[in-house]
Amino acid sequence: MNSAKWFAAVLAGTLAMAGHAALAAGYPEKPVEMVVAGSAGGGLDTVGRALETALRETKLFPENFVIKNVGGAGGNVARAQVNQKKGDGHVLYVESNRIYVNRIVGTTQLTHRDVTPIGRLITEYIAWVVREDSPYKTPKDIFDKLKQNPDSVVFGVGTVPSNDQMNILRPIMASGVDPKKIKVVAFKSGGDLMIQLLGGHVPVISTGLSEAMEQVKAGKARVIAVSAPNPLPGELAKVPTWRSMGIDVAILHWRGLFAPPGVSPEVVSYWNKTLGQMVKTDSWKKQLDQYGWFDAYADAAAFRKDLDAEEKVYTEILTDLGMAKGVKK
Repeated sequence: MNSAKWFAAVLAGTLAMAGHAALAAGYPEKPVEMVVAGSAGGGLDTVGRALETALRETKLFPENFVIKNVGGAGGNVARAQVNQKKGDGHVLYVESNRIYVNRIVGTTQLTHRDVTPIGRLITEYIAWVVREDSPYKTPKDIFDKLKQNPDSVVFGVGTVPSNDQMNILRPIMASGVDPKKIKVVAFKSGGDLMIQLLGGHVPVISTGLSEAMEQVKAGKARVIAVSAPNPLPGELAKVPTWRSMGIDVAILHWRGLFAPPGVSPEVVSYWNKTLGQMVKTDSWKKQLDQYGWFDAYADAAAFRKDLDAEEKVYTEILTDLGMAKGVKK
């Protein structure tokens, strides 16, 4: 390399480092737009607003958030908008595992690799729920019946594909039953799903734990398994997890934070530090308690690793079920 080219390369590198240093020192320089991939009042919106509340109360974030609700196409509209804001560190995006599921089933070409994972924030867990008078006392009762006849038990879920569906198929697969032979019926919402269970139209549902607790406390339903990786505290301590039954399955029904593609590493580091501090505060713990969420914080690197692993599991199962329309053969 001649001296002129060497000097130009050094100058470019110096300017880039100076730019990153300035960003690290000055970020955030203005309000941050928080794109929520769902309507106002929905689950994702609630997480976004809880995040904003905790950061404001703890004074860990010096700027304001401008929350922008972008519904439509199962999150695909919001994802496309965020994908187009390449390099803009003043845009964040709240989403669920639809971020990779939608690409697998073929409704979009965009996945979590087309944005920047920032951090997993919270999770709910998925439960198998039966009526109080159900003859099924444990999941083993159901597994035993399925082994004799795989279509002998009908399961209800809110939608497919979903974590609710995976909370049926993955433990059943681990018990040695062919998931393609299992009957899973989708209803349009959690409320409708519980009505179907209590009305005796389906014997078992897989649903968010928080959606089941009202009827459990009323003595109308029982939780017989939960997808948490470890036993839950308090009144749920006696509910078995899949792992406590020797089934290596844990399903996090998480909500996470993303940024556009190509944002500076300094922006990612800023949020690693800020969110890592926030999740330890009483303000954030109050939000978890208020909404019945569980702490599931993962920084950017851990979050990306988990996303890759989850995507692989979903791809394998949905391909086996003939639902992976977006996967090239």
